[in-house]
Amino acid sequence: MSVSKRRIVLFADVLEENFDGVSITLNKILRNVPQDRFEFLIVTPHPPLFPEKIPFEIYTCKFLDLPFQKGQAGYRLGIPGKEVKQKLDEFSPDLIHFTSPSLLGRFAIKYGKKHNIPVINIYHTHFPAYLKYYIGKFGDFLFGRMIKRSVMWYYRNADLTLVPTKPIRKDLKKLGVPKKKMKVWGRAIETGSFHPDYRNDSLFDLVVPKDNKKVLFVSRLIKEKDMPAMVKIYKKLRKADKSITMIVTGDGPKREWLEERMRKAVFTGKKTGEDLASIYASSDLFLFPSSSETFGNVVIEALASGLPVISANAGGPSELIKHKRNGFLVKTGKTKEFVKRIVQLLSDDQLHAEMSEAARNSIEARSIESLHEKLWDIYEKVITDYNTAEVMMPRKTIVAGLPSHQGV
Repeated sequence: MSVSKRRIVLFADVLEENFDGVSITLNKILRNVPQDRFEFLIVTPHPPLFPEKIPFEIYTCKFLDLPFQKGQAGYRLGIPGKEVKQKLDEFSPDLIHFTSPSLLGRFAIKYGKKHNIPVINIYHTHFPAYLKYYIGKFGDFLFGRMIKRSVMWYYRNADLTLVPTKPIRKDLKKLGVPKKKMKVWGRAIETGSFHPDYRNDSLFDLVVPKDNKKVLFVSRLIKEKDMPAMVKIYKKLRKADKSITMIVTGDGPKREWLEERMRKAVFTGKKTGEDLASIYASSDLFLFPSSSETFGNVVIEALASGLPVISANAGGPSELIKHKRNGFLVKTGKTKEFVKRIVQLLSDDQLHAEMSEAARNSIEARSIESLHEKLWDIYEKVITDYNTAEVMMPRKTIVAGLPSHQGV
């Protein structure tokens, strides 16, 4: 007896390949969906450059460009309208999946409540931690509580939020999201995509003094990644040991600002694929002082490449890094401690070798294949539980916390 496919609507704010961490995660998911089990309809304002690689219908909805995103051209605000509603009505979904607290996410929740369809999301970006960068500490003090409450409306009203780590789940619980409405679903890498075998000992010969050790940072170069902390660490590290060179891989609006303040650092620009894998494997240590990470995909890429990681003891990386085993965790803002750990690790060959091996071993179990299989099972379980009335919230109920919404 054949079983009909489960029908999933995915509201994705960005699907362009390698645009950011969210788009990378979504493209990996969509390329690996078991087509004998699921049929997808994807609604996005920002489609992939190569849609043929995704075997499902992609509907590009109306949108507004976000011109205030200086240096990050391409971000769009999707606007769901009658056409989107008609698409969903025709598709008749069993489950709706949204990706961010946007107009598309709001539409997903309201449509799901109205039509008795479960709604889930993957928590990609820790927006509450970003507030101090968006509106400043004073603005956060004045308006932070109201903004956080509005953002959390999405996760209180979703039937399930997939969070990447236990620390993030704990943060969201404090912000009013019931623990029973959250499940830890991490991140992973494709087998072999990052590995010590990509090391190229001559890769940086033209830009790094011979025998210098290399400290790598990979990220979008945006203020939310705590760029001032990077500069402070760089300056103190230069004073402590000039035989250590910092490598910065990525691009963004803060690149020029960083280059002016880190003149002896090497800036490679944005890299992907084997070029990026080679940069990881050809470095000696990974530095990640950002305190706003939901998970930190770059951290698992570094660990998979055999790099010990020195990271801020906050967010997702605090769960990935085992202190004194595969790296060091440092309290946010402790510049001297970051520098101390970098020098300690790079001046002790035995310690470096032990941590390098531990780094690689700590990530081997995180295959993307097993992670995706868990997601397919979650889809199935949410649909089944919802249809048998084992739901986490009464149907058609919207939890208060956001201004009034239009109907769908």
